Amino acid sequence: MKELILRTTATIVLLLALIHKVSAQDYRDVVFLKNGTVIKGFYKELFPGDSLRMETIDGGVLICAMSDIVRIAKERTSLYVVNTQDVASMPERIWRPQGYRGFLEYGQETNLDDSGLKISSLMSVHGYQFNRHVFLGVGFGLQNVEYSTNGFKLSFDRRVIPVFGDVQLSILDTRITPVVDCRLGYSISGLKGTYFNSSVGVDFGISPRSGGYLLLGYSQQKYKDDNDNTNKKLKALSLHCGLHF
Repeated sequence: MKELILRTTATIVLLLALIHKVSAQDYRDVVFLKNGTVIKGFYKELFPGDSLRMETIDGGVLICAMSDIVRIAKERTSLYVVNTQDVASMPERIWRPQGYRGFLEYGQETNLDDSGLKISSLMSVHGYQFNRHVFLGVGFGLQNVEYSTNGFKLSFDRRVIPVFGDVQLSILDTRITPVVDCRLGYSISGLKGTYFNSSVGVDFGISPRSGGYLLLGYSQQKYKDDNDNTNKKLKALSLHCGLHF
């Protein structure tokens, strides 16, 4: 009898929630299960007395038996936007939610003063997404700097490890958006000196928290020449591509 009352109550609450119009970007649904699991997302479909179908905040779809549900609630959030004309419809995603964000990328650079000087790199950046537009993090990388001409590699061959701070601005809050990225730091190995990279590009989301990107920019590496002990700069055009999560 108690289980029947709980299932009936849960069904009524769900039906009322589906009918009630809520603020588009302020609320999401929270379902509490008997085993202690808490599911956050949006209602997609309700089968009274049987089951509830939800989309979770990571984009997955989950079906819960009504007999397993203890209670249903709502909480304020900015992760998603719901179409206010039809609360029961599929929610429109809001990309790049607040929280941790990481980047893995591969890059190629060509020196602006001498096209024979090539730089290839692997970079990793980790930080915090403050809102849909602003990311702040720190990163490090491994760069291979070499000089080659007519297919022959010459003596200039260095392994460079830059450590840097990174600021990235997403212009739009849509799945595909232009981005501006700026990095400033110091290379601690190989060509020791100030490292700088500024670029623009495009970010395309696969899910609210993951996707890919392509960046085209300008980089600069200061270093001291071992031969004449003078300060010099490597100025290069950079092309980076990667994944974020």
